[in-house]
Amino acid sequence: MAKEMTLVSVGIDVGTTTTQLVISQLTLVNVMPGSQVPKVEITHKSISYMGKVHFTPFEDRRHVDGTALREIVAKEYEKAGVKPEQIDTGAIIITGETAKKENASEIIHSLADYAGDFVVATAGPDLESMIAGKGSGAEALSKRLHVCIANIDIGGGTTNIAYFDRGKCIGTACINVGGRLFEVDPISHRLTYVSSPAQKIINYCNPNNNLVSNGNDLVLIKNCLKSMVECVERVIFQETLLPQDNCLVMTNLLPDVKIDGVVFSGGVAKYIYLPGIKEWWIHGDVGPLLAEAFQESRINKSLPVHEGAETIHATVLGAGAHTVNVSGSTITVSEHTLPVRNVPAVYPELDMRGKFSWLKAAGNYTDSLYRTVALIVPPLPNTDFQTILSLAETLAYELPLIKGEPKVIIAQQDIAKVLGQTLQRLLPASPLVCLDGIELAFGDFLDIAKPLPYQDAVPVIVKTLIFAR
Repeated sequence: MAKEMTLVSVGIDVGTTTTQLVISQLTLVNVMPGSQVPKVEITHKSISYMGKVHFTPFEDRRHVDGTALREIVAKEYEKAGVKPEQIDTGAIIITGETAKKENASEIIHSLADYAGDFVVATAGPDLESMIAGKGSGAEALSKRLHVCIANIDIGGGTTNIAYFDRGKCIGTACINVGGRLFEVDPISHRLTYVSSPAQKIINYCNPNNNLVSNGNDLVLIKNCLKSMVECVERVIFQETLLPQDNCLVMTNLLPDVKIDGVVFSGGVAKYIYLPGIKEWWIHGDVGPLLAEAFQESRINKSLPVHEGAETIHATVLGAGAHTVNVSGSTITVSEHTLPVRNVPAVYPELDMRGKFSWLKAAGNYTDSLYRTVALIVPPLPNTDFQTILSLAETLAYELPLIKGEPKVIIAQQDIAKVLGQTLQRLLPASPLVCLDGIELAFGDFLDIAKPLPYQDAVPVIVKTLIFAR
């Protein structure tokens, strides 16, 4: 019978407009029991508690209210009937305009420490794009239909795009287009706040301020939203960006591929799928009007539109149920070395002899900032013992010169067991963590938890810690 265990995972999304919490149950099973080499996989994900949607609290325009935010999480834990010490894993992601606040990094890391023993703080527009696409169901849809699906997640501060080709994320983009970049008075319907990106679009759409002087805010807002959505169209359709797009496009790593369909998610998506709201000012922002602009867009009219599993809950579900990886089962982990947090992934360079070297790249990180680094081993041309021995000898020379413990190695092929055991023989006094089965990219950080009870694998969260400015 397959070994089985359950992890309790929390996802918390602190967004431009709203904050949400979800608690999931992740079932892990050794799918190759008996005498075969173990292989632990997450076989089932279920939602055990979905919290209410809260308005994100701010002290002022530049600071998140950390005390109020912690109170929201504490009350949701109480309603769910769980305590922080019962949470095994999960992620807090800070998104949109909120990630640009002056105290965003401090607040979100503090909240992660409170939320549970292995709950990580994450930030970064490309990670947010991918998580939203997982939570909306776009990833699963692309895998099921064997097609390329674009998930367009439209929130209060940003529109995050992720392309999923047959279940794999192949590109992301983040654009400063959101429903709360303009705020309005629910009574007078006049503008009460304009964000910096929105003000630049106002200057482009209305250089003479004639609409403002005439008090015609609705016409001005609609013109600006149309211009913003046209920027999203240019990104989606791989068209040349215009000068007015520069203030909107934060990242654009989308490949030039044929898109087979679109899924809309985020708070604004509700009004794309359920159009016709007359009281567009109901939330004190322009979300419903932005939805109208997307309904009239070339994206909506020229591409097949699928309705995902979630709209407003997409990012929080992605954070709670789709951020945890499980390492390969043929791994090497010294006793009492885990957990470790915020470990930067360090990629090697090829030296003059064609051999890998991590020394220069690792030198960019100091032990005052990071406890250790993770040396990434790219795919090798072959994995015979002589090749692995030569790699181990290189690592055995360089590891003592790189500050930090434990020594962490992440192999891109299924070689962690033999590589780790060879390194233990060459460096018997060095605490070692040698893993494989983890997909990584430049700029990623890792949180590595304690080994699972039957020691066959470890949970790993791959994240980014890029706070926008």
